[in-house]
Amino acid sequence: MPVDDWIETGSQAAAVRSMVEECGGHWAGCAVVVDQSTPALGTGLGVRGIVTAAELPAWNGRSQHVSAGG
Repeated sequence: MPVDDWIETGSQAAAVRSMVEECGGHWAGCAVVVDQSTPALGTGLGVRGIVTAAELPAWNGRSQHVSAGG
């Protein structure tokens, strides 16, 4: 099970899943610190997060809920 800091689009997790399965392995899921994925994506990749992005407190009056590019 790979571990990552933040998941939003799931593209990296999907790529790792493909590699695992191509090598004959079984995908168990993906552990992350912050889960910003959609419910469908999270279910499809087996995402297990500690917190969601919406649960993070504001920083200097700004929400932490930002895109990976921002």
